[in-house]
Amino acid sequence: MFTFEACVKNLKEALKAEKLGANRIELCDNLSEGGTTPSYGTIIMAKQKLNIPIMVIVRPRGGDFLYSDVEFEIMKKEIELCKSLGIYGVVFGILNEDKNIDVKRTKDLVDLAKPMQVTFNMAFDEVYDKEKALEQLIKIGVDRVLTKGGAASATDGKEIIKNLIKKSNGKIIILPGGDITKNNYEAFGKYVGAEEFHGTKIVGKLD
Repeated sequence: MFTFEACVKNLKEALKAEKLGANRIELCDNLSEGGTTPSYGTIIMAKQKLNIPIMVIVRPRGGDFLYSDVEFEIMKKEIELCKSLGIYGVVFGILNEDKNIDVKRTKDLVDLAKPMQVTFNMAFDEVYDKEKALEQLIKIGVDRVLTKGGAASATDGKEIIKNLIKKSNGKIIILPGGDITKNNYEAFGKYVGAEEFHGTKIVGKLD
């Protein structure tokens, strides 16, 4: 059974995605910047109105994934808010200046988030040694990795995604995203071995 995670930029899109058959929502704001944390009010109303699990992106701004101490504190506060509301999970990614996983900060956030689900976002695509990063995220306790295989789209990065799924060995979920739609997920999933899919059009057009 496939899982479809619809990436949405507001509650209106989230409600439409649910009607169209989404199994899970990634709730964002500012998708033009790659997604930032939605407002507290939006998170509360989504929790009240939706009947499917919600993953809330925790990202204080667009741009890179190198965060200041203040931005890191903001992320912790946002995770605590989501946890207090009973949100299903959170999505974030933190790198070091050398474009490797910031293991300490990532572990701090994962430990804070549990028992919520945790997805490491497409910051993963900027990491050079993806197999090493995958092992680090498994050890930290991350539940899934959102990736387009380091390419412009998941279809362009399909060989890397296929390899990551093989390397994951069931210890972590590889969640392909980036130009995956309701029209191409089936063939793509069969090729790479994916069972979960992420996208703004994974269940159809939302806006």
